[in-house]
Amino acid sequence: MKKFLFFFLFLSGIIFAHKINIFTYKEGNKIFVEGYFQDGSPTKNAVIEIYNEKAEKIIEGKTDSEGIFSFDIPDAKKIKVVLNADMGHRAETEMELQKEEKKELKKEGTETQKENKRIEKVEIQKNFDEEIIKKIVEESVEKAINPVLKEIEKEKQKTRIFDIIGGIGYIFGILGIYLYFKEKLDEWKK
Repeated sequence: MKKFLFFFLFLSGIIFAHKINIFTYKEGNKIFVEGYFQDGSPTKNAVIEIYNEKAEKIIEGKTDSEGIFSFDIPDAKKIKVVLNADMGHRAETEMELQKEEKKELKKEGTETQKENKRIEKVEIQKNFDEEIIKKIVEESVEKAINPVLKEIEKEKQKTRIFDIIGGIGYIFGILGIYLYFKEKLDEWKK
């Protein structure tokens, strides 16, 4: 019994230590995928597969030394991101996309080029377009908030000591119920 308990505690520690997490965020016209282990270390050279809403693989790549992979926003309403790390570790998440967003980014890029040419030819305008300011603010806020969201997600996914103790308590409770009924069954047989 002691050997079983020790083995279980040892095995549960190993399992939780190697859990991987995945975090996705959008920045400009790119999507970033970040993979990391439970202890916060990055999943280096992990294979990333991106599937569209029809479950077709549309993008494949590998994370860098910091556990990050990025790609242009694909033409899809929804994507599924799958991270496959060493030794069979796997994590996946889904992300909703808006088709108009990608078209708008492409349109905005060509408009920006045209606008730059106009600025070279004409004096700098004193009145800024409200939409341009809005886009600049949105992009700035998006860049600033993504690291905060990443840290919040990491904290949510960490295994807390209370979770482990609670799990062990459930196991002892189930084991106690089993032993109780086993003893009652043995008494009944006598």
